[in-house]
Amino acid sequence: MNRRAVRNSLAQSLVVGIPGPEAGAAELDLAGHEGLGGVILFARNVESPAQVWQLCYDLRRAAAEAERPSLLMLVDQEGGSVARLRAPFTDGPDLADLGPADEAALRAHGARMGRELVAAGFNWDMAPVLDVHALANGIMARRSLGSDPERVARLGAAFISGMQQTGCLACAKHFPGLGRTTLDTHQERPVVELTRDQLAAVEWPPFAAAAQAGVAGVMICHAVYNALDPARPASLSPKVIQDLLRGELGYTGMVLSDDLEMGAVVGGMAPEDAVVEAYAAGCDLILMCSKPELALAGLEKLTALVMAGEIDPALVAQRAQRIVQLKQGLAPLPPDLHHLRAVLAGNQGAA
Repeated sequence: MNRRAVRNSLAQSLVVGIPGPEAGAAELDLAGHEGLGGVILFARNVESPAQVWQLCYDLRRAAAEAERPSLLMLVDQEGGSVARLRAPFTDGPDLADLGPADEAALRAHGARMGRELVAAGFNWDMAPVLDVHALANGIMARRSLGSDPERVARLGAAFISGMQQTGCLACAKHFPGLGRTTLDTHQERPVVELTRDQLAAVEWPPFAAAAQAGVAGVMICHAVYNALDPARPASLSPKVIQDLLRGELGYTGMVLSDDLEMGAVVGGMAPEDAVVEAYAAGCDLILMCSKPELALAGLEKLTALVMAGEIDPALVAQRAQRIVQLKQGLAPLPPDLHHLRAVLAGNQGAA
C-alpha cells in the first residue's frame, strides 16, 4: 500500500470550516496541498456577495491547481433561523413559515436558493431540515416544515428537486430525526426513547421521500436512539447508518456526519477518535466545522489504521471513488462575479 495514496483517498472524506472571510496560505493548503474533500462556510466567513464569491473561487481554484478532485463548497442556508448568507441573498423565511405552502412553492423556493448558491460559488446546501416538529417545545420548531410526516415528506422532496435542478446539491437532515427532542446537540447529547415503530411512523417518511427524490446527501445527527443503538450517537453508529439508512431504507447517496466538534460528541471523546468512529460507522463525509487541525489529526489516525491493516484499504478506495464520482458532475470553478450580481438582482426583482 502506498501511504500517500491512502491518505489522499481518506482526505476526500473530510470537510472543514475555516476561521475568517479570506483564504490565506493555510486555508488554501487545506484544499490544495492537503487535498481535503470540502470546506463549509459560516457567518464568520461572509461579509458581502463579492467577498464570499472570491473566497469560494480561491478555495476551489487551489484544489484545481493542485489537480485535486473538485472541492465541495458547503453552507447551511436553510433560511430564517439558520441562514449564513443574508440579504441580498434569499435568507428567509424559516421552513416553519413555508409549511402551509404547496409543493410548487417549495420547488420554486429551492430553485431560487440553489441558483444564488451556485452563482456565489457553492455546490452543496445543508438543507432542507426534514425533522418532523412533533413536540411543543422541540428544538426544531422554527426549522421544520411541520408536524405531519406525509406533508413534510412531500414539501421536502419538492424543495430538494428545485434546488438540485440548479446544480446545487441538497442534504436532508437530521436523520434519524430530531423533531421530538428539546436538547441541542451543539451542547449536549440527547437520548431519544421512541420505539422503532414510533420512529418509523413519524421520523422516517420524510427521509424515505428524500431518498426517492434523489437527494445527494443525508446528514446524521448526534442523538442516541435507544431503540436503535443505545451505546452510540447515531453519527457514530453502524446500526443506524449501515443497517437502517443503507439497509432497511435503501439509501444509496452520500452520508454526512453533523459537525463532530459539537458537545454531543467531543464531550465524550477526543475529536480524532470521533473522526475514526464516524468513518468506521459509514459516514462518507465527516464535518469538522471550526478547527481544521482536528480534522487533520483524524486524517493521520485514519491513515495509520489503514496502514496497520485495521481498516480495509478496499473500503477506503471504494468510498473515495464514490465521492470523486459525485464531484465529477460539479463545475470545477464558479461562474464569474457578474453572474452572481445578475442572479441576485433578478431574484430581488422577482420577489
